[in-house]
Amino acid sequence: MKKLLVAGIAAAAFCSAPALAADLPTKAPVYRPAPVALFNWTGCYFGANTGYAWASKSGTLTIFDGDPSGDPLGSLTANGWAYGGQIGCDYQFNNNWVVGIRGMLDGSSMKGSNHLTATPDLSGDTSTIKVGSFGTVVAKLGYLLNPTLELYGLAGVAWVRDKYTWTDPELGAFASANQTRTGYDVGVGISWMFARNWELWLEYDYMGFGTKNVTLNGEGLTAGEIFGSDVKQSVSKVLVGIDFRFPDLVGKAPVVAKY
Repeated sequence: MKKLLVAGIAAAAFCSAPALAADLPTKAPVYRPAPVALFNWTGCYFGANTGYAWASKSGTLTIFDGDPSGDPLGSLTANGWAYGGQIGCDYQFNNNWVVGIRGMLDGSSMKGSNHLTATPDLSGDTSTIKVGSFGTVVAKLGYLLNPTLELYGLAGVAWVRDKYTWTDPELGAFASANQTRTGYDVGVGISWMFARNWELWLEYDYMGFGTKNVTLNGEGLTAGEIFGSDVKQSVSKVLVGIDFRFPDLVGKAPVVAKY
């Protein structure tokens, strides 16, 4: 009888085990965070910049009061601050390469002068040059040293706005001219994307404008007279800037981390 009782209890326990197991709480699934978007250089941006710039100029007198001349005007360097803004777009490809285009416009306080002692007709007079503004449109090619740090080069077209003034100790300003020149721009820089939408950069550029003729019109007692000079010019600049970026505006999805 005891054997039958034990056997019955064992059979009942065996039959009820699956039901009890079904009632036990199940283990929660392991939490896996959603993929995290990494830094992406594809997109457009706008920003501001400031820095230091210097223009090198040398000239030769070509016309003095309508008569041909070939006297040297000497050389000078105009120095000052630059400040302005930029807009552009980039495209990241092959993981480590970035290609883009950028437009920039800057105002400038660059100013310089020299005494025209080597020019007999203008001996004792002073030439003063102000560089009021410059701009560039360039193509950029960059390489990512890591996901947030880019080393890049650039090349494109540049233009500059100059004002020329010749001054006599007795007459004061007697001739002046304004001129916009076009040339080329080449440069290198480094950029750091310190947040998904923000970028800091440091850049050096050289803008070459070649030799162009400048016609100065007489003022005051020399009104009606014409003065001409051939002026060779270049401008160098070191700028630091900040950009606000709009990632993925040109169609590339952000790169994501895989878990």
